[in-house]
Amino acid sequence: MTKVSIIVPIYNPGKALKRCIESIVFQSLEDIEIILVNDGSTDNSAVLCREYARMDKRIKLIEKKNEGSIKTRRRGLGESTSPYVMFVDADDWIDRKMAEKLYSEIVLHQADVTACQTYKVFGNGYIFKRANESHYYNNKVYEGNEIKDKLVEAFLHGHAFSPSLFAKLYKKEKLITSGRYLDKIKFMGEDLFYNMEVLLNVNKVKVINEPLYYYRTGGFTSKFMPYLFEDMINGYLIQEEVIQQFYQPTFQKEMNGISIMLLNTFETCLYNLFLSSKNESEIKLKIKEYCNHPIVLKCTKNEAANKVLPEEYLQAIKSQNVDYLYNKGKRIYKKQGPKKLLLKLLNKIPV
Repeated sequence: MTKVSIIVPIYNPGKALKRCIESIVFQSLEDIEIILVNDGSTDNSAVLCREYARMDKRIKLIEKKNEGSIKTRRRGLGESTSPYVMFVDADDWIDRKMAEKLYSEIVLHQADVTACQTYKVFGNGYIFKRANESHYYNNKVYEGNEIKDKLVEAFLHGHAFSPSLFAKLYKKEKLITSGRYLDKIKFMGEDLFYNMEVLLNVNKVKVINEPLYYYRTGGFTSKFMPYLFEDMINGYLIQEEVIQQFYQPTFQKEMNGISIMLLNTFETCLYNLFLSSKNESEIKLKIKEYCNHPIVLKCTKNEAANKVLPEEYLQAIKSQNVDYLYNKGKRIYKKQGPKKLLLKLLNKIPV
C-alpha cells in the first residue's frame, strides 16, 4: 500500500496537462499512487495519459465518458488504495515536495486534513500571486470546535480560508464518509460543500503557511453555465441546513453571511446570461424569473445585506427592475473583455 493517492480529474486541459503530471511524477515522496481520471476529454489528453502510464507503474489510468468533475473525483477516490488522498486539477501543478510535506505534517500531528498555501498563476506561469494572505494560514493545528468556529465559519462568510479541494491532503476515510451535499448541486460550489461536510466531521486540521500548489486562474469563466442559478439556490439551502444544525448560538450572524454571498453571486448569474446564446428578450425574461425566486427575495430582506450592499441594486431586485439588472450584467460582461484578451496573450507565451 502506498502512502498517498494523488487524483487528477482530467477534461480538456490542453498543453497544461504535461506540466501537471510531471510535477506529480517527480515528487520527492516516491511512495505514491497516481490516479489519472480522463473524463471523456476530446483533446490530446488521453494519448498523453497513456504515454505516462506506460512509463510509470505508479500511474493508474481510468478512462470514462464525460460526467463532470464531481463524478470524476468520486471515481478516482473509489479506485484509490492509499490511506491519504490529494486532488490536483489537470491544468495546475504542485511543488516537488508538496506530497512529502503534507504527509509528514498529517502523520506528525495525527490530523485528518493538512492544508497549505496556494500560488495563483496567470497565463503560462510568469505572474505569481500568493492566494491567501490571511491569519488562517499560520502553521496552526485546529482541533475540535475550533474547526467549526473558525475554519468552517469562514466558508459561510467568504473569508480567506480556501474552500478548494486542492492544496490539501485528506485522510481517505473522511472523504469516503462525506459527500451527501454533492448530490444537490451540478457544478458550482462542489469543493466548498464537500470541504464543509468533511471539516464538520474531523477532529484535527493542520494548516501550514508555505505555498506548495500552483493554481492556474483565468478570472471569470467565458463559458455559459446553465445550472449556475440553480446551484446558487441549492448552495444557500445547504448552508442554511448546516447553520441550523451546527450554529444555533450564532444563527443570525451566519445567515447574514450566506445572504450577502448569495446576492453577490446573483451578479455573476446576470453576467452568466450574457455568455449564453439567448437574445435580449430571453435574458430579460430569465432575469425576471431570478428576481421572483423566494430565496432571492428572502435575502434582499436581510438587514445585514441591506447595510452592506448598494441600495439601488437591492431595490432593482425587489422591484424587478429588469432593465437595470440587464445593464448591470452587460457591464460586467464587457468589463471582462480586456482581461480575457490579456490572459489569451499570456497563454501563448511558452513556458
